[in-house]
Amino acid sequence: MSQGSVNSTNSKVRCSCGRIAVVRTVRNGSNVGTKFYGCPMWPNTSCQLFVPIDDKNVVEDLQLKLLERDTTIAELEMIQKFNEDKIKELKKEKKSLVDEVETLKTEMWQQKLSSTKQYTNQKNMSMALFIALIVVVIFM
Repeated sequence: MSQGSVNSTNSKVRCSCGRIAVVRTVRNGSNVGTKFYGCPMWPNTSCQLFVPIDDKNVVEDLQLKLLERDTTIAELEMIQKFNEDKIKELKKEKKSLVDEVETLKTEMWQQKLSSTKQYTNQKNMSMALFIALIVVVIFM
């Protein structure tokens, strides 16, 4: 049975010389077209690795890989939805905190204004008492 050129590599199958086997296709004989794992050094090696590839297993492997990919996509979409929902919640919380800060600023300015008025009234009262004391001292 003659073996053809390298088509691809498979990291699961290794030949007896320790190299990663490659997928080859039978070119001559009764098994023409059959794919198999063979040594990447063939024909320059004494390694005679020949592991036929069952097309049914290849299809099943590809279907499994497709299912795994679809599962990964579904998981990533679910994570994305969760993250989008969390972002919405955080934006609402941020707006609430910004509103609270604005309210606190307004209250602070009102308290500052009230404090300033009280200080002014206290200053005026002190001045009035001082003037009243002077008037009492002068007229006594």
